[in-house]
Amino acid sequence: MLLVCDIGNSRIKIGFFKNNKISGIKIFYNIEALIKYISNKKIDKAAVSSVVPGKLKYFIKLFNSNFKYRPAIINKNSKFNLKIEYETPNTLGIDRICSAEGAFYLYKIKNDPVNYNKNIFIVSIDFGTATTINIIKYDRIFTGGLIAPGIGMMFKSLKNNTAQLPEVKLLNYKKLIGNSTKSSIASGVINSTLGMIYQTTDHLRQKNNKSKIIIYITGGNAKNLFPYFNFNYIFEEGLVLYGIKAVYENAMKQK
Repeated sequence: MLLVCDIGNSRIKIGFFKNNKISGIKIFYNIEALIKYISNKKIDKAAVSSVVPGKLKYFIKLFNSNFKYRPAIINKNSKFNLKIEYETPNTLGIDRICSAEGAFYLYKIKNDPVNYNKNIFIVSIDFGTATTINIIKYDRIFTGGLIAPGIGMMFKSLKNNTAQLPEVKLLNYKKLIGNSTKSSIASGVINSTLGMIYQTTDHLRQKNNKSKIIIYITGGNAKNLFPYFNFNYIFEEGLVLYGIKAVYENAMKQK
């Protein structure tokens, strides 16, 4: 059984793979609790990725102290299934790559590869600490995307960096035009996030009026936004985990 681990800024997500199926997705907020949990599991290989170097280093230290084998580290030097066409690849977050890899992996196993063509854009959106949009164009090209503060970060920023604005939550959202300060802030945060998505998909359609846009969504804040989406999407809680698995398997093939 393969353990896959995604160590993020705010939380740690894990899942277990047998063949192509994921199970046992869990969230942890500290590495000690994670190591204790997996120490009783029958795992014989592991792959881990992280955007937080200090946490990754600590995870490897504890993992190596508790297990007889070493985890595979998925990082910017890994062999990807996607072709990375990014002006500054050294600054490209591994979480964004794995999100895109996961989207492409799921598209590939659920669709006839013969039908994959230049009119298809595969988009992954991760609603985490930051909201990231990642775009894959034909043929398997990671072409870039967008990065913005996550909805939680936007709410906190307005509260912490202004003298009089109140603390706001998603439930304060009533309609597009807010008629109170709280509902106005909630609308601004939600609709700025939605607007970024709509602007991106409109741009892709303008580039190719025959384009088909397939959107995969993940992240801790995703479910909070479901009521406000007016586009088709596929939600996958373990999207980044699928991406880590895809990169891990590609690396194993090339050994």
